[in-house]
Amino acid sequence: MQNNITAELNIIDRTATDFSKMTCYEMLQATCDKSASIYFEEHKLSMNRFLKHIDEFAISLVELGFKKGEVLTIYLPTCPQALVAFYACSKLGVIANIVHPLIPLEQLKENLKTTNSKGLMFYDILIKNHNKLNDCGQIQIKCSIADYVFFRKPVFRLYIKLKSITDSKQCLKYSDLVNFSKKHKSSIPQISYEATANDIVCTMHSGGTSGVPKIVELNNVAFNNLSVSLEKMYTRKNREHEYCLVALPIFHAYGLGVSVHTGITNGYGLILMPKFNPKGINANIKKHNVTMFAGVPIMFKKMMEQRNFYGKHLQKLRDLWCGGDVLTESFIEHFDTVLSKYKCPARLMRGYGLTEVASVCAVNTFENYKKNSCGKPIPGTQIEIWDEDEKRLKPNEIGEIAINSSSAMVSYIDNTGCVNKDGVKWIKTGDIGYMDKDGFLYVLDRKKRTIKINAINIFPTEIENLVKTINYIDEVCAIPYHYNRKSYIRLFITKKQTTINDDKIKKEITSLCAKKLIKYAVPREIRIIDEMPYTKLGKVDYKTLERM
Repeated sequence: MQNNITAELNIIDRTATDFSKMTCYEMLQATCDKSASIYFEEHKLSMNRFLKHIDEFAISLVELGFKKGEVLTIYLPTCPQALVAFYACSKLGVIANIVHPLIPLEQLKENLKTTNSKGLMFYDILIKNHNKLNDCGQIQIKCSIADYVFFRKPVFRLYIKLKSITDSKQCLKYSDLVNFSKKHKSSIPQISYEATANDIVCTMHSGGTSGVPKIVELNNVAFNNLSVSLEKMYTRKNREHEYCLVALPIFHAYGLGVSVHTGITNGYGLILMPKFNPKGINANIKKHNVTMFAGVPIMFKKMMEQRNFYGKHLQKLRDLWCGGDVLTESFIEHFDTVLSKYKCPARLMRGYGLTEVASVCAVNTFENYKKNSCGKPIPGTQIEIWDEDEKRLKPNEIGEIAINSSSAMVSYIDNTGCVNKDGVKWIKTGDIGYMDKDGFLYVLDRKKRTIKINAINIFPTEIENLVKTINYIDEVCAIPYHYNRKSYIRLFITKKQTTINDDKIKKEITSLCAKKLIKYAVPREIRIIDEMPYTKLGKVDYKTLERM
């Protein structure tokens, strides 16, 4: 399909259109509400200007030498620049490598090598000295918070200067790249693109199905099918001048796939929040016509703790999705009781998913709802429960959750991750659960040991392997613990025979983790013990450590 879809396709028969043959860019052009807007830091960006910036940025990438299959790393928070880059990459067939904007530079550099990245987009205020990026071998594109603010632009520019940011001479300005026609005093040139629906559109980072960090390859089809499938879960079609609030980070498939792509391709405007702020979320719901919001349990809990959560403005909410972590039935009932009090027609819907299937693969709906369940599989998805021999179990039998989905990943970047069973591609999730006779999914435990802190995936194996590089460390086990309703990492270690005192060991571990890992993965507490507890299978018993 050619990448020259025009505004006339904005009014289409969705039921007669095969979006699985489109790129994400094409689906955006064909389905978004051209009269809608995107809000960022209380500033309004029209949809038409957003689309224009995508086209101009795509042309600039071509001018910079980007070709189909090459990689642009997006080292940005949830902001307009990141969305423009994602859809421009989709248009060109370039791969958007989306990474957490707070990972340490050394970890970023390793990622750039692993993904064979050609270019790097970053936020100016998050890196004080841009010269530190010069040895990455990347085409550097600097984005600024001032790019999409208008009436307060001088204030933001002053703020950037006060941050003592040192500019690299190698940096290109994003603001120049989305003004190609203005800079060259010509209209946007018409270029023939070779991008297809099956092209990998982005790589994202996951705990993998075994708890080892992996890089997931997702194509355009996965995100488009997700959008179509989720729309089918709800019957309400008219969304004129409604907004989806995006508080989930776009470096998560849940944020990019559900909040952004599903939202914008189903006629919603977007409200982008680069940093989780429960009071700010509530204020935006009250101020704007927010009807759709997807989040993780801690978000909804923190929102309810704010006084500005309560009020008649809750009546506007229609679709509330919750996943990504354990959500208790008691909290759902409490949350829904508050919604009912203010005559809100919405209900908090628990779902289940993972990056490997572009986020959601099962969710409760108004028509199909069961307490304690994660709902039924979304259209285009089949879920089975397998035993250790990959044989399908009967209803109510407990085993590993396996998924066959039209939104499945292509593979991990190392070409692993999928199981071919009778000619069908399945993904073994590493999660334990069962399905009842009516087809509802129940998730019992995470087989993989991913830890959630501030809605960020923390991988214990990654911490443990890093600490084990210290030559006098023997065994390591990272577990979560909670203090004042916040989550942290506690590290248990055993040491080899050494004369080095415990305080020095703890300082070295903390220093190494702070240098190599995202801040949430740095252990807050380190305990040195004589011997690790073991399971009957001879593995470190982290459950026992969690109880200590």
